[in-house]
Amino acid sequence: MNRLVRALIGIPAAAVLITAGTTVVASAATGVPSGPPPTGYGVWCVSVTGAKACFAEYGDRVWVDDTAANGDSAAATLQDQESSTTWYRECFNHRGADGGWVMCNFDLPENQEGLLWAVNQPFIGAEKSTKIWTTLI
Repeated sequence: MNRLVRALIGIPAAAVLITAGTTVVASAATGVPSGPPPTGYGVWCVSVTGAKACFAEYGDRVWVDDTAANGDSAAATLQDQESSTTWYRECFNHRGADGGWVMCNFDLPENQEGLLWAVNQPFIGAEKSTKIWTTLI
């Protein structure tokens, strides 16, 4: 009887979560090895102990560098500034501190304010963010 009650309670809760999540456009990728990000206008960077992330508005590219030899991955997360998130992207660097920069190329909505997060040990580690802007280019 307890299993039936838990199942009947769990099904509506899962349906609400699935329905609520349908408006979020999410994408995650493992970055490909690259050189460092460009510098200058239209490029934002943020660092936290163990990770550095940069975003270039031209081309919607993001770079991640693992800066701590701790065995953990590093990630960059991009998301919109809206109260109900409508877009979310993640780029992972699994290459370690000696692996250098990796880059992910995303397609982001244009002309929107967002956040770029640098994350050490994704999902549970240190993180820090900075505001970004996506463009029409």
